[in-house]
Amino acid sequence: MRVNEVFAGIERELEKFEISLETALNSQDRLVADISSHLLSSAGKRLRPALFFLCAKLKRMELENYIPVAVAIELIHSATLVHDDVVDNSDFRRGLPSVNSRWGNQVSVLMGDYLFAKAFAILTEFRSLSLINIMSNVVEKMSEGEIQQLDEIFEADLTEEVYLDRVKKKTALFISASCQSGGVVTGASEKEIEAMTRYGHNLGMAFQITDDLLDFLGEADKTGKPVGNDLRYGTITLPVIYMLKKSSKGDFFKNKILERQVDQPLLEEIAREIKSTGAYESTYRMAEDFIGQAINELKVFPEDSNRQTLEFLARYILKRFY
Repeated sequence: MRVNEVFAGIERELEKFEISLETALNSQDRLVADISSHLLSSAGKRLRPALFFLCAKLKRMELENYIPVAVAIELIHSATLVHDDVVDNSDFRRGLPSVNSRWGNQVSVLMGDYLFAKAFAILTEFRSLSLINIMSNVVEKMSEGEIQQLDEIFEADLTEEVYLDRVKKKTALFISASCQSGGVVTGASEKEIEAMTRYGHNLGMAFQITDDLLDFLGEADKTGKPVGNDLRYGTITLPVIYMLKKSSKGDFFKNKILERQVDQPLLEEIAREIKSTGAYESTYRMAEDFIGQAINELKVFPEDSNRQTLEFLARYILKRFY
């Protein structure tokens, strides 16, 4: 299977999803319509809706009735990104100007609230209290994770345990909930829903860990942000945690971080140290472990093309460097 074939089995659902998403974002208000158009033009990979469809396909082939749920999932994702860019003071998102850099923080915050309201209105119309509970928990825990990250800014002594807890809240829980929702709407058994949920959790943990590696090792034109951007603004990630433990210059780097003296030369030196100390390999191995656990969770399902697609997607998470 090739990368461009990953979503081939849900191509029809994704096409209808895009139409429904555009309809959901349609507004008579000029400014809301302009921002919605901007968000649609800077679309991401649609990973969360795709995972929802792929997990649903494990139980049912006809998914047209569930497209509104995928739309709600993407609206929640967009809302969190709009708010995150305000919190992080980001000027760009996916290579385009962020909403806050173009329309200001006040409009951005309100637009994020608007997207959240739209999403939960759709879920209410779908008449599933379980889905509303799942997604409400996602928003609650993601907000906790964002607050936690702000509280940990430039905290050079951050532990691996605290980092993983933050990743669980900020990234893994939403991906896990997207997979879980696919099982909920299709009437999967409790055992199957638990397997989908754990698959999504492990996938989400690996996704964020590899993303944190890409922050130092990726190319700005591919990742959409400057190399070392997270640490530049004080966010301590796993490669940095491992590097600080292993490097003979660990105390020097810690002091620079604590004093908030993180400039481009220091970021470049830290990037080199992440490679030379083996912090890269240690971080990558943890991501590999999570991917192995994710794939193992799929064993409760038949070995058909849908399961194979989810397995391939998990393995591809580890190959985003190329």
